[in-house]
Amino acid sequence: MPGLAPLDVVLVRHAEAIPTGSESAADDDRTLTDAGRAAAEELAAELDDYTVTAIYSSPYARSMETVTALARRRGMEVQVLADLRERRLSPEPVGNWRTMLERAWTDPDFAAPGGESGRGAQRRAIGTLDLLRSRHPDGGRLVLGSHGNLISLILQALEPGVDFAFHMAMPTPALYRLTHDGLRWRIVGGHGFSPIEE
Repeated sequence: MPGLAPLDVVLVRHAEAIPTGSESAADDDRTLTDAGRAAAEELAAELDDYTVTAIYSSPYARSMETVTALARRRGMEVQVLADLRERRLSPEPVGNWRTMLERAWTDPDFAAPGGESGRGAQRRAIGTLDLLRSRHPDGGRLVLGSHGNLISLILQALEPGVDFAFHMAMPTPALYRLTHDGLRWRIVGGHGFSPIEE
């Protein structure tokens, strides 16, 4: 039986969204700012030289809007994957969000009531990558729209040096390229790593 063909994944953290706590939208429904929309269009143009097999996204509006710019440019559809959603620290607003997030990075099993632990979110995310690996046995390149915390946890699973400081420094938008050689995932490049190359 032949092995799996190489598969590239480009993880895309969404562009700038309207702030958390905005009265105009719940967190899941936050859209991009005007600057975020412009950045999403620029990102789509920057990826013109890449062959893309499929585009997937978290169901959250800010992620969908970011990768839809790329899909529209290529005449492709965005496929929604619920498990690309952001890790939810708490279902309720918390005043000490940064302190809680830092604790969650220090203790991967910490979860606020009703929230998701880092370890749980990381398993969900890696499981999603493995699902896509099996869905695309012939290889290609996938673009996955997601969120900063979840992407950081994916990267940490492959490079344990990724930490709270790395996560907090991640820009919007940001790109990270992974590859699966038929045996395992590895990081090829991205913001904070070596440059992404074809």
